[in-house]
Amino acid sequence: MSGLRPYLPLIILVGILVVVLGTGLFLITAGKGIGQFFFGRTYAESELKDYVATVLKENLRGASCQPFDTDDNGYVSCDYTVSAQPGITRSIECAAFGIGGFINRGCRTRLPNFQTN
Repeated sequence: MSGLRPYLPLIILVGILVVVLGTGLFLITAGKGIGQFFFGRTYAESELKDYVATVLKENLRGASCQPFDTDDNGYVSCDYTVSAQPGITRSIECAAFGIGGFINRGCRTRLPNFQTN
């Protein structure tokens, strides 16, 4: 034990680093689990706000996004309204929290999910 004493701070630091990185990796790759449960809706709505402000150049009035990526395409469904047309609800898909969401950025129009044989 006395031979490891000089390395104790380094061992503790490496242990903490492993725990922090492991937890972060788990939350990102948890997919439909814990990561999307805690961060899914907030992450997608922030992507939507950026998209509406920068691409559409509109003022977002209201927004609601699903927290889970149910079809595993890296996007979640969102509905929103803009100040110029408050009575019209628009639909779009925005990047989901998780590996797919970090690869995908922003939003895109909804595409039908046709299954082919």
